[in-house]
Amino acid sequence: MSLLRTAALRVLTALALSLAVALAAGGTGLLTPPVAHAAEVEAEGVAAILNNNMAGARKQALLNAQRNAVEQGVGLILDSRSVAENFQIIRDQVLTSAQGFVSRYTVLSEGPAPDQQSYTVRIKADVSEDLLEDRLSALRILHKAMGNKRVMVVYHSDNPNALDRNHGASRTALQTLRSELNNAGFRLFNEAATAKVYTQIERATRVDRPVDDLIAMALDQRADLLVRFENIAGQRGPKGGLFSAAYATIRVSVFETTTGRQIADTKAEGKQLLQAKAGPYDWERGLSTAADKAATSAAREAIDRIAEHYRRVGDEGFTYLIVFRGFNDDDKDRILDYLENTPGFTDLSELKNTVDYMEVELFSSEGASRVRRMLRAGLKEQGINLQTQSTARNRLVFSNIDKAE
Repeated sequence: MSLLRTAALRVLTALALSLAVALAAGGTGLLTPPVAHAAEVEAEGVAAILNNNMAGARKQALLNAQRNAVEQGVGLILDSRSVAENFQIIRDQVLTSAQGFVSRYTVLSEGPAPDQQSYTVRIKADVSEDLLEDRLSALRILHKAMGNKRVMVVYHSDNPNALDRNHGASRTALQTLRSELNNAGFRLFNEAATAKVYTQIERATRVDRPVDDLIAMALDQRADLLVRFENIAGQRGPKGGLFSAAYATIRVSVFETTTGRQIADTKAEGKQLLQAKAGPYDWERGLSTAADKAATSAAREAIDRIAEHYRRVGDEGFTYLIVFRGFNDDDKDRILDYLENTPGFTDLSELKNTVDYMEVELFSSEGASRVRRMLRAGLKEQGINLQTQSTARNRLVFSNIDKAE
């Protein structure tokens, strides 16, 4: 299991526990199991009292105090310059899930302001340095590995219940996805470049576009990653209550254009409450708000999956998809043995193996031309003669010369 996957599991476990434990009405709250490396900090949170809702204000003030405690924990790990330079991504990817990094807290003082307009909670909190370091490390690796990756975001769905890409809620989701990806260090194509892909889709004679076609279109625009998303939205009536609700489900799929491999597939739902007698404008606005919430969650999970992928293959190097055609089982076994035991090739995965066909994925620090020459020369020494059929960036296709003759 990769270090990033381990870190992600630890963070998710902490988040699940924090949601399962109700906020303590008394003085102490246990959010995650005690950890060996925790920083003890004091922090204060303030929240406005709206409509005399004291309990709601207290809950929000306590959440704000935990967020401020985690912000202090970040400051203990990173210097002030690093915090300033990366504040936006730290805010979006760490502070928004602050409870997941607080193992326990004690309320030192709390109460409403004299004017009853705000509520203040002061806590002493144990902030997990292990979880924070894992998360910050992942983000730094992501920023480094993805800094030059070009990403094309395309709205496409074959679900009959999906909203049109020009619907306001779909446009909101698109902007949210682009913002999250931009904050994570990706380079995004502008609308003019993306419009070319939409034009190709609309000119096609068939309604559905296989994802391979979309990947090929993105690759033609020199994109490194294709992000495809869809928006399934709906609304629910009050059923005797005072409120209605607008729902949006955003699904995000991420593909490497060079290999065609899917490296992320995430889905999240957003909900926005509305008055029972909401009009058309209110529904449209509610759907957009719900789509924004769902897109934020789906995008952040997708970014984590991308980070996990690039942590697994390393910060420097390339993932290759290699196809061998026309080889019998004995030849394919010899090819696999060679790949497994040759320095320079790592993380070998056998993706598909059928009659006269084998597809593998591997990682190498060498460029595509060098990998192609290494394979041809090395396997020739094993009595296997390769003929290059095609090379498309990081996808290499070889056939059996002897069988062709």
